[in-house]
Amino acid sequence: MRFRWRIGWIIACPFVWLFPGLRVFGREKLVKGPQILAVNHVSNIDPLVVGCAAARELHFLAKEELFRPSLFFAWLIRNFNAWPVRRGIADTGAIRHCSRILRYGQSLVLFPEGTRSQTGEIGHFMRGVGMLAITNRVPVVPTFIQGLDKSWISWFVDRDFVKKGFRKRSVHRTKIRVFFGEPVYPENFSRDRRGYVEMTRAVEERVRTLGKCQG
Repeated sequence: MRFRWRIGWIIACPFVWLFPGLRVFGREKLVKGPQILAVNHVSNIDPLVVGCAAARELHFLAKEELFRPSLFFAWLIRNFNAWPVRRGIADTGAIRHCSRILRYGQSLVLFPEGTRSQTGEIGHFMRGVGMLAITNRVPVVPTFIQGLDKSWISWFVDRDFVKKGFRKRSVHRTKIRVFFGEPVYPENFSRDRRGYVEMTRAVEERVRTLGKCQG
């Protein structure tokens, strides 16, 4: 773990652990070496929550728009391993960068829905997660965040959803839980479009199952 990541983890994680009441289950299912964490996406603060829950250095893709308004904010999130991706197109540059991260033995967080869920329900996964896993021969760890969309912290950070009525200010302290599932390995899937789709479906089903099991 790099020094700057460790310092950021020490500073930020007490906030996440103490205020939203974060609980983590299945962290031992994370593997040694390169892997992809496929996570449901409900809030702008998801990367911070997953980073604290995993307790290891992670790399993230972030929408390109986050790097534009403030040079300081762009510098800050880059220093904590956020890399820009253009949404709505096949961003080959971002895909190549993800492959480099995995080849260097690092862990990569992907939100395969491509955008935050307004309702908290899991959306359809895009096949990029299967493609990256198969072409780089790395496992995917299904990951489910529970309760964040109903917490006061989402009301605070997801102001666009608040304005649209998708986030309400909770009068209760909603517990936030992160569940890591059994890894999905690429060896059983063909190295072609069909394999990418099938592996993505398998990962999506495991994330959905995590959500259903936890109610």
